[in-house]
Amino acid sequence: MTEHSTNGKILYTYYIRRYIIAVCLVEFFAFKILDPYYIQFMTTEKGLGLTPTQFGFFVSLASAVTSAIDYLSGAFADRLGRRLSWGLAMFCYGAGMLWLSSISAFGPALVTAVLMGISYAFTSGAREAWLYDSVGQEGTREAFGKLYLYSIPFTAIGMVVAYILGSLGSLRIPIALTGVIIIANGFFIMTFPENYGNYRRRGWLEILKTGFYQFLESRVLWITAVQSFFFTLPIWITTAWWITYMVEQFGVDLKGTAFAFGVTSLAAAVTGFYICKIKITDYRKLILWPTLLSALAFLLMPLVPVPWAFVALVIVAIASSYLRRSGITLLENEQISVERATALSFLNTLRSAFWAVTPPLWGTLISVLGLKVMFFFAGVASLISLFLLKLALVLRGGKKYE
Repeated sequence: MTEHSTNGKILYTYYIRRYIIAVCLVEFFAFKILDPYYIQFMTTEKGLGLTPTQFGFFVSLASAVTSAIDYLSGAFADRLGRRLSWGLAMFCYGAGMLWLSSISAFGPALVTAVLMGISYAFTSGAREAWLYDSVGQEGTREAFGKLYLYSIPFTAIGMVVAYILGSLGSLRIPIALTGVIIIANGFFIMTFPENYGNYRRRGWLEILKTGFYQFLESRVLWITAVQSFFFTLPIWITTAWWITYMVEQFGVDLKGTAFAFGVTSLAAAVTGFYICKIKITDYRKLILWPTLLSALAFLLMPLVPVPWAFVALVIVAIASSYLRRSGITLLENEQISVERATALSFLNTLRSAFWAVTPPLWGTLISVLGLKVMFFFAGVASLISLFLLKLALVLRGGKKYE
């Protein structure tokens, strides 16, 4: 092996490890501390006591802010740097969590929704573009596989911390701690090497046009955007409402919900072994089969009579979402050649618009029909998503799954 190839391999590994640590610190450590308490803080009398409709408006506001600035934030990342955009996103989100931990009413909580929306916009496109343009498609797939493997110790530690915090009886402390961790992660990200959308520095308008036309000319990107509308309900349930269902249906207490959340996260994280085992990018194994399993899990959830069986199905749904996310991210990046963050941000603008519309709808339906019925709806939505994703792969240009 030559010195050049050795240095290239070291740099390749360096990028992947930095990405994994930064993502794990937020999604598999900070959020695992936050998640068992966040929905309870927002929707029960122990915290803000928001109704499903109010909580839906909160999520919609964050999504509306994201949708309004997402496309421009992608150009910001391609022009001024993906690392800078990603780091600023962490600072906004962390500040929002610190603010949320200090307030007691719906109105002030909307400040957090705005900050979350800004954070989502500046992360959108920039994070995966930073990785993909550093290590390529197979490097990105390798990073996703290792990400879920590394997530196991991060999740385990987060689970222990969350369980300990449950003994304190306060829902505000986990939220504040989450804010501190995410801000610290922002400073860590700012130490990364920077990269941009093109080696030739373009003007703002040229970047926006290039990113838009790449999206416009790809039928695959259009279809992946449309299917995400239907999958908002499964995501909405697996990130929030399944905990509420456990409390209401099975009478699980605060420590129990924290433990259940940790168990599901740890078990679902073993998908990393599966992704690493796949030697090439196989979209059937990364997208189609997981989406089908997700549909079956949601259809069975309201039928099980005991909490352990319900948690097992939640594990299947979450694990499937990890695989879907990896596969869809690779598929979308495959369609883009330059100004990656801008093109991805335009795609995510549409997704953010969906999230601005659907939470009040799902919240209202939950209030009227109950969570049991919405599990069935989530299963049907997963099947619609499956059909559209199959169509996207058919339209991929006749390529073999690779």
